[in-house]
Amino acid sequence: MPVNASRVEAKVLTPDEVRNLLNSPDISKLQGLRDRAILSTLFFTGCRVSEVCSLKVKDFYEEQGFFVLDFWVKGGKRNRMAINQELQIVLGQYLTEAGHGPDQASVLFLPVKSGYKASDPKRKLSRRTIDHLFNKYAKEVGIAGFTPHSARATFITQALENNCPIEAVQKTVGHAQIKTTQMYDKRTAKYRESASFAVRY
Repeated sequence: MPVNASRVEAKVLTPDEVRNLLNSPDISKLQGLRDRAILSTLFFTGCRVSEVCSLKVKDFYEEQGFFVLDFWVKGGKRNRMAINQELQIVLGQYLTEAGHGPDQASVLFLPVKSGYKASDPKRKLSRRTIDHLFNKYAKEVGIAGFTPHSARATFITQALENNCPIEAVQKTVGHAQIKTTQMYDKRTAKYRESASFAVRY
């Protein structure tokens, strides 16, 4: 299946821009805790927006000493990944405050009423809601031209920039083919690492 060109061309944020975005929600309110957890999920897993919307409480758990998110991905497959400590903490804080952590069948990220109260545990957030909250916080921190899919491109680029093997990145983001992962790679050229310099005749 061809990759949507506009998706692959999604702009990549700098680490400072990501940090500003993650710090922008007002975490004195439930909605801020939820929004920080959603943004963190996007940037720390490289998942698709549809995968965030479909997560349930039971998809966040501990296994073999690691905290895990278990996503439904394209093709009806599961993609289970270990998550870093920061994401684990913000998800735990959100679930504790929202109060639906014990309800394993509940949707993980719930709509919030008046900023303080979670609503129907069976009602998923829409893609439009994720788009809206992403754009809201991006505007607040003064960055423009980014979409939620920018988080996926940023995740892939940062993982590769920090020497994560591309095969591991491919598995984490649920790409069927490694060439798709390569298309998301927005690292700047490092000319000093050119193979040409290693050649002697």
